[in-house]
Amino acid sequence: MDTINKTFTIQWVGPFHSLEELNNYKWDDETNGLDCFNVYCFEARYRSNSRWRSYLGIHQKNDGIDRRLNQRHEHFKKFLNYPEKNIWIGAFGNEKDQTPENIDIVETLFISTYKDELKENIMKKKSLPYESICVINLWYNIDEKVRHNRRNTISFMDDAIVYDEENGRILHGRLSEIPLK
Repeated sequence: MDTINKTFTIQWVGPFHSLEELNNYKWDDETNGLDCFNVYCFEARYRSNSRWRSYLGIHQKNDGIDRRLNQRHEHFKKFLNYPEKNIWIGAFGNEKDQTPENIDIVETLFISTYKDELKENIMKKKSLPYESICVINLWYNIDEKVRHNRRNTISFMDDAIVYDEENGRILHGRLSEIPLK
């Protein structure tokens, strides 16, 4: 039995519909709001009946994701004129997990799992994480309230993803909420 040594929770906030909306977001009063976010994903489409084009990226420094995701971004700048955009930003649930090594392995897991949906991502599509890993995705509105449904979240992203290195498999799926009352 393979040991899963890395388990992370990613707290996704969104969707933001423009960079301006994202840059006005405040996570807390002590920072500009974007310092603790290291993962981002955006989807864009030109018409409501066209397919979403998606990209997932990382920012390894804790100095504001807006330093990476902006109008000069290699992939995002292609979609500046697209009328429909959804931008999601993700933070590690435990701030101590925000290391370049952990950020990189999470990105590798996401891209290897969703390589068919992430058409804009070129690198890491054939890569796998270097060890077993589990990622739980939690979803929040931009007002930081928990989302109680999956409508309007990242269309392809599951709530739980496990890479089992020993058996060479990726498990993923959606979680359902059980009312506590």
